Amino acid sequence: MKNTALFEPQRLTKTICPFVLVFIPINMFFSPIFDFFTVEERGTNWTVTLSAFVFVLASMPLLAASVLSLKSRREKLFVRCMAVFFLYAFSLTLYLASDRFYPVYGLTSALGATLVGTVFYVAVRDSIISPRTVIYSLACAAVFVVMPLLLIQIDIERFAELSKGVGAANLLYGYENPRAVGWISTICLSMLAAHVSTQPDENRIRPVFLLLIIVSTAILFWSGSRGGLVAFTVSIAFVFSLSKTKNYKGLLSAISSACVGAAVSYFLYLPSQVFGLFGRIGQSLEEESIAAASSGRIEVWNKTIEYILERPFTGYGFLPHKSLEGFNHGSAHNIILDSWLWFGLIIGTLFILLGVLFWVTVFTFFRKANDHRVSALFCVVTTLLVYSMISGPYARTFPLLIFAIASGVLLGLRSSKGNAPQLRPDS
Repeated sequence: MKNTALFEPQRLTKTICPFVLVFIPINMFFSPIFDFFTVEERGTNWTVTLSAFVFVLASMPLLAASVLSLKSRREKLFVRCMAVFFLYAFSLTLYLASDRFYPVYGLTSALGATLVGTVFYVAVRDSIISPRTVIYSLACAAVFVVMPLLLIQIDIERFAELSKGVGAANLLYGYENPRAVGWISTICLSMLAAHVSTQPDENRIRPVFLLLIIVSTAILFWSGSRGGLVAFTVSIAFVFSLSKTKNYKGLLSAISSACVGAAVSYFLYLPSQVFGLFGRIGQSLEEESIAAASSGRIEVWNKTIEYILERPFTGYGFLPHKSLEGFNHGSAHNIILDSWLWFGLIIGTLFILLGVLFWVTVFTFFRKANDHRVSALFCVVTTLLVYSMISGPYARTFPLLIFAIASGVLLGLRSSKGNAPQLRPDS
């Protein structure tokens, strides 16, 4: 009987949620260290995304148990739609792909992230875990975005030698490249800034959050991710302007802390020209054309459109880029174009419309809830969606995992008793 009770969906959910939340900062701490000590033996870097993929793959049976807790008509409809979508996506990809490894890896990551989102949806819906716990756990992860920089500083000459073989743009301890650490630092920055700028005026602004904003901003600027700066600016401006509760002191504190972080980044060691946001912005301003200033995105988008028009109805299956001529990355750096490339114009447009419906749903709840924790998680979702218009975080397991957690918590709160968040005030 005890063994049977151990595998009850609710008990599993209560166990898995803290496990996932603890994994995120641990992954951000240990994956770069492991990569630092072993990259030369393997000849390629070990990333937080690979660790997240292994974690999701190993946990898949336990994560899938959360589906048994979906009882309502709407929840069962979601399960059916999810099953149909992934069955179609896997079948189409396996049939069309010439190199199946990367597409199946991507689909498995998407499935795992969906199941993680379902776990957190059930956990918050049933009051097993609080959004405050999620916020604080993700805030802890912001401490470890600094790990690649610290490890490079330990032995600068060694990193320079490693970079000669593959290029500094394709190597960073624990991450695929500098932009990947930019994704994570941007997520942390958006969440923290939204939290302090939309909390009630009577709540004390936590100094540790401002310190973490400084750290996240410094690493964002150090990574050279212009897309991260755009995604953060658009998202925090949108969330703050439409939030019913506006803490101008919190916003000013967040902006001031971000400025300090940006200033700190100016004095950090830059391994090459692909690092450093100030330098990259300067390079963009010096370019004579938009195509050159876009770091090749215009060419990639044009090439993607050409491929879409060649197969407008079927598409090429999920993440086919490494099998198609003209792509140097694993995505088109635009989720709308990629949706059409993957599934064709009809199914791709349906996929996009479902994404829009999801965002409108969480936006409506963000307005209704009027809570700074909801605002912070909504800002994470919005940041990643904006980011996905100009970069490729949707093609990596780790950003998908964080997106799934934020989405699951928001939808779980929305479905909790009374269709309103049961939130406790900060102490």
